[in-house]
Amino acid sequence: MAAKRTFLFRALLGMTCLCWMAGCAPTHIAMQVESHAAPNFNASAQKRFSFLPPEGEKSLTQKLPVLIRSEMEKKGFVHDDRNPNILVAVKAGTTTEKRREPVVSRPVPVLMPSREGGSPDTHYVIEGGGYYTVQIRQIRMDVFGAAGQKPGNKLWQGEVSSEGDEDIGEIAGCLVSGLLRDYPAGRGKSRMTLKLNECR
Repeated sequence: MAAKRTFLFRALLGMTCLCWMAGCAPTHIAMQVESHAAPNFNASAQKRFSFLPPEGEKSLTQKLPVLIRSEMEKKGFVHDDRNPNILVAVKAGTTTEKRREPVVSRPVPVLMPSREGGSPDTHYVIEGGGYYTVQIRQIRMDVFGAAGQKPGNKLWQGEVSSEGDEDIGEIAGCLVSGLLRDYPAGRGKSRMTLKLNECR
């Protein structure tokens, strides 16, 4: 009987841990977005778009044009490979950045021996100063006139980045939604948080 209770306790503990870990899975994606539009970008007169060959991981670059096309079409733009007004170039991937932890001096109260017994004192413990690694997922999108990638022909550029351990393919929908939230305007730099289940 005791063995059975132990088994049931361990099973319940395991299920609790699994539920807790699932609850800790990220539900929101925080990102930094930066976009700029050229003064001569008349988006209302340039509705037809097509894609230039994308750059980055093959599995990702196959996915991104589909996501970008969907967002662009929601805004009234039309995908047209035969006679586009604008050409979209996409580059994406993940980079690794090494960062240093901040050094913190933490006070720790201790009891120092004395003739009268113990006297309170404070020691300081130095913590931090080590290194840790951060993954940065980035998508860059450049929009050119129909003449292509020529000097002075860039009409819009945007970049979105997010830090985390999730594969960029898992959160690409959210990153594209954030990148094109204000398109065709160029809002400069901004921060944004989107619900993962709404932009997958």
